[in-house]
Amino acid sequence: MLGGSVLSAMAAALEGERPDVPSLRTAVEAELGLPLAAPSSGEPAELLRQCAEVPGALHVLAELLGPGAADFRRQLRAVGVPLLQPSERRRLLALIARANDLPAAGPYRAAVGAAGPGDPVGGVDAALLVHLEGLLRPPEQPPALLAFVAALAAEAEAGLRSELRAWLEEHLERTDAPADWLAALSPGAARGSRTILVLRIEPDWAGDGYRVSAWSQAEIQAGDDPGLALAAAETAVAAADLPAEVDRHLATVLAAHASDANDVLVECILPKTLGNLPVDRWPVGPALGAEPLPLGVRHSVVLRSWERGVDRELRPYWSRKSKRLRAHGHLSDAKAVFFLDRPEPNLAALGAQLWEEPRICFMQEFPPSEEPGLAADELGVALTMGLPVAVWCRPGFDPRTGGRLDEVLDVSSVAELPGLVHRLRREAFGGGEHPGRHLALLWDEAGRWPDDPAARWQAPDAEDRG
Repeated sequence: MLGGSVLSAMAAALEGERPDVPSLRTAVEAELGLPLAAPSSGEPAELLRQCAEVPGALHVLAELLGPGAADFRRQLRAVGVPLLQPSERRRLLALIARANDLPAAGPYRAAVGAAGPGDPVGGVDAALLVHLEGLLRPPEQPPALLAFVAALAAEAEAGLRSELRAWLEEHLERTDAPADWLAALSPGAARGSRTILVLRIEPDWAGDGYRVSAWSQAEIQAGDDPGLALAAAETAVAAADLPAEVDRHLATVLAAHASDANDVLVECILPKTLGNLPVDRWPVGPALGAEPLPLGVRHSVVLRSWERGVDRELRPYWSRKSKRLRAHGHLSDAKAVFFLDRPEPNLAALGAQLWEEPRICFMQEFPPSEEPGLAADELGVALTMGLPVAVWCRPGFDPRTGGRLDEVLDVSSVAELPGLVHRLRREAFGGGEHPGRHLALLWDEAGRWPDDPAARWQAPDAEDRG
């Protein structure tokens, strides 16, 4: 809020202009794209106080008063320069009006960080823009509004994406922002290592619940280094408490190691008997004091195969296909993906097809069997043949309403799948029946596991973390 002396001087200057307050209020609201507080009087001072409560509104008011309001402008200089000029605001409002069908939660969390204010209630609109403009971030980081625009651009279709990026670059140039801000706001910007929360969930054979092991790793982005282990824990959990247990581990990792929630990947190591567990739909957030949101909305969530991790005999096939994924996964290759829309009775013939060199991704439009062992069904064959990527539909998916799986996941390269599945899960959070509610994604590269099979699934000890 403005100091009393500054506000009084500005009010006196505004009254000297003898403004038509109702018309001026309407014009300010039109420029901002949202209403001010309801008026209780027609006094200029009231309009001024209400504009002072909304980031950028005073500068919109000054523009509407025109060049003659010199005294008002002199007083306004004491307020400081806003993040957006009125012309920039108008252009950005027009752009986000075209993005109102995009989910706001992901870009918002990327902008404000894991410990930032609660997630937005509405969508991408003018009210969210004003809210973000009023948020403060450390001076060495780009403002939250700019981080949001950058994250929103990454979600938008190509035409809108380029316009949002152009707006961002022009704003940074006008404000003479630090040179590294543009790099920090660029898609795929290198931010060092990212944090991975690893969850291993198995049935608790001694009871009716589950055994949950959790640890985190600082991933090395290049090569096959498994990364630095950061934490470790193991607990016995009742089925009803699984979401809260995951939320607790996630909060620990975010608080200790990952100030930017956009840099967290959640990997769930599951036996095939639990392959339809809806991990991505478990609500998380309360452990950090945030509103609950599905895990797969807040973060990218992928599965890994427990059986393949403990079976050394499968390592050669798995390693060969994983190397193919790293070398060719970003390229367009129609033979890289094998799709099934119905069960395959001849599993031996399926294995022969999946063994072919280009195959690195398996998709099936039906839930996998929950029978133990990899010889029981199609997904098990794909895992045995070493394919590092698999997508399947959990119970509830209906291609008659949601579209065929291979059409829903229409990507030019396998490497695009994690981002697309994450986006579909965020879209599904908007309500209604949506295929993003039922997708399971396995992203299971061989190179990141240690060589010792006896230690492969042990949560790292503190002394191992150096």
